[in-house]
Formats: sequence, C-alpha cells, structure tokens
Amino acid sequence: MAKISIPITNKDNFYARQLSGAAYALYSDCVENLSQGVLQGSAQMEMTGANQQAVEEVVRALFCGVPELFYVSQQVQMQWGASGVRIEFSNKYEGQDIGALWTQLTGEIKRIADKIRLIPDTYDKLQRLNKYLCVRVNPRGSFVDSCGDAYGALILKSARCEGFAKAAKLILDAVGIPAMLAAGEATPEGQAAENHAWNIVWCNNTPYHFDFTWNAARGLYGLPSPEYLFLTDKDIYLDHKPWYTYPVCTDDSQTHWAKNGGIVRYHSDLSRIKIFPVKNHYMAVAKLLYTPTEYEVNNEVFAWMKDELAAYTYGSRVDYTYNKNLNVFVFYFLND
Repeated sequence: MAKISIPITNKDNFYARQLSGAAYALYSDCVENLSQGVLQGSAQMEMTGANQQAVEEVVRALFCGVPELFYVSQQVQMQWGASGVRIEFSNKYEGQDIGALWTQLTGEIKRIADKIRLIPDTYDKLQRLNKYLCVRVNPRGSFVDSCGDAYGALILKSARCEGFAKAAKLILDAVGIPAMLAAGEATPEGQAAENHAWNIVWCNNTPYHFDFTWNAARGLYGLPSPEYLFLTDKDIYLDHKPWYTYPVCTDDSQTHWAKNGGIVRYHSDLSRIKIFPVKNHYMAVAKLLYTPTEYEVNNEVFAWMKDELAAYTYGSRVDYTYNKNLNVFVFYFLND
C-alpha cells in the first residue's frame, strides 16, 4: 500500500483513556502506523487471557475512537510470539488511492461544516446536522465494509450505524462541537438486540445522546425524524445498552418535545404543540405522559391530532409514526 498521511485529532479519545501500559503502547503504534498506511502494529505483551482481552480493547479503541482511519477493515488478525503481539490489518478500499479518498472525504466534511458553522446557535447547528445525515445518507443494515465508515456515509451516501456516528464525529470536530462515538447494543422495536453505535454530543457544555441512524431510519417522506436528539440516559437506555460507562447525560430540557410544547398528559391536549415547517411540509412531535392503548394509538390519537392541530390547513395529506419505546408521536403534514 502506498504511503499516506492522515492527521489524527482523536488519538487520546475516551477509548484510548481506558487503556494502560502495553495495551496503550500497542494502540499508539497502531495509530501511528495506520495513519501512514502501514497495516500493522505491535507491542511487547505476553499471551495471557487478560492481555488477549486488552488487545481486543485496543482494536475497539481504534474503530470507535479514531474515525479518521476510514480505510481500515474491521477484519483483523492477531499474531502472538516470543517478541509480543502483532495486529495485522487490511485495507477495505484495496486498489484505490487512499490519499485521494481522504482528500475527497475531508473536502466533503469541510463543505458541510462550513454551512453548519454559519448557524449561530449550537442547538440549531445540531438540528442542521441531523437534517443533513437523515436526508443525504441512506441507512442500511449491511455488513459491507464501506457502510461502517465516514467515507461510505458522506461520499457513497450509504451507511450503517458506525458510518453515521463516525461521519457525525468528524463533522462535529470540524465545526468545533465536542462529540464522541458510543458503542453497545440496541433493540429496535419488535426486533432482537444488535450491536450498535451512536453519538454523545456536548451542546453548551452539556452532554446528550444522539442517534442519527435511527432518526434517518424512522423519518418518513424524506423528512428527518427528531426523536433521537438531545436524549438523556434515562430515555436512550430504554432501547440502547452501552458497553462502557459513558459521561452522564441528565438534562431533559432540550428534546424537541420539551422545547416545543410537545409533552402532553393526554392526547386531547395536542392543541398546545408547536407545528414547525420542513421545506414545504410541516411536522409536530408529541410525548405522552401515559402509555396509550393499541386502540388509542391506531385510532384516537391520530384523529385528535387532525382535529386539534387543524391538520389539513397545513398539509393536503397527513400521517404519523409512533415510537413505543419513547412514547413519542411524530405527525406529518404533507404538501405535494
């Protein structure tokens, strides 16, 4: 592979700080080599059960903490010997000019960041990022390597959760908003648990959970969903289970429903919700403080929404989604 030079801004990230001693030395060697196109890293470590687990944590630190290494496949080989351990990596974009791909990726990151940077308020900046990722990137449950990195998300426009989270991290780095990738398991409604990645983002020095992937998947008619933005631990951990002890997120005042009068005790109170424009359409978001019955979800809530919010004065067609885990309705007022 030709020599490259990728600047790493995230070397001492959350995951790196979980490492120590020989494991951190191995991690540092891998970062240094991979940023130059050298597909291996090594360190002096005996082959013990604890050290094998530590090497696995090194690999996770690389893939969760250093999104700049977009070209590196997650298929790795570990070789133990008398001189220690060596990790062999592979290039998922074999046969392509990685330096040129990096230039293309950073150019797109700069283009997006320049637009977001023009927005004065950090809260609105993050709303704009959600809109971009939801509209421009196709969410896929694919195991194709490119779907797990920022190049796949921002250039190829197709990504699974890792790709969304890494793209968001790199854009937010460029904008100057602190963020990190979070890893664990998630349980989509009606499905089995699966490995998952999302982001923790600091807005005005306060951390919140953001899942851009699920917002993209839950949106309708090409419109972004606002459900998995600015969430607390209490809300996100209803269907996300982290593998690490992440920074604590407790502020529940910045969710879309909290800021727009969308917290209602009963669905007959929907009239107070703020309706907001999205292109030539409109949306509204309601979080119920009680759990509605299946009948209410399928019949009464939508009917009340149409009456209380004067739905057809905003759109010629109306629709909605219901997030059972968060107990949140998103109402759509559509204009062709």
